[in-house]
Amino acid sequence: MRLLFCISLLLLFTGVTYAQKSKAIDPDYLDCSATRRLVASDFALQPKPNSNLQGSRGSFLLGCKGGNAVELLSKNANSAVYNRFFHLTSWLDTSNPDNVAQQIEFQQTQFDIQEIYARRLRKQIRASATRMFLIGKPTLDELAKGLLKEAELRQVQYADETAYASLPEKQAEWSRQIQQELQELQAYQVLDNEF
Repeated sequence: MRLLFCISLLLLFTGVTYAQKSKAIDPDYLDCSATRRLVASDFALQPKPNSNLQGSRGSFLLGCKGGNAVELLSKNANSAVYNRFFHLTSWLDTSNPDNVAQQIEFQQTQFDIQEIYARRLRKQIRASATRMFLIGKPTLDELAKGLLKEAELRQVQYADETAYASLPEKQAEWSRQIQQELQELQAYQVLDNEF
């Protein structure tokens, strides 16, 4: 009887969850996309002349939305984890036009590295969803904490090894490796129309 009651509650909440419309993403953010790459106009913060802001900075956000157990068990579970670029706190130094493409490539690669870890998190969530639903462990925070640290350390390694995308051979190696990893994790990609 108790099991029947729990299943009834689950079905009730499932219906409520899918009946709600998802909120539109804030226009100041750009979701990671396999079809749309970063462009110069995505970097909204304009460094002032004679400021100490040099080069470029991309502001990225990896997080979870919703995250209740029912969502994590659904076919749309991948969209519970997002990887976004924040326009308003990102900048490019355009004082040297010859360097702009390299800066954008560097920031796009940073974004792609973070997407690898977003997909790994989605994969771990899918693998753990039943346990999360039944016993509440592991939590999203527990799953995300280690992956976020790995992502940041890998971004630093990339910056060091490519000298901020200024070494073409090293940049090409990293690009190939990142694209291979993204392809291997394609099942955990959020399609452009899922948000």
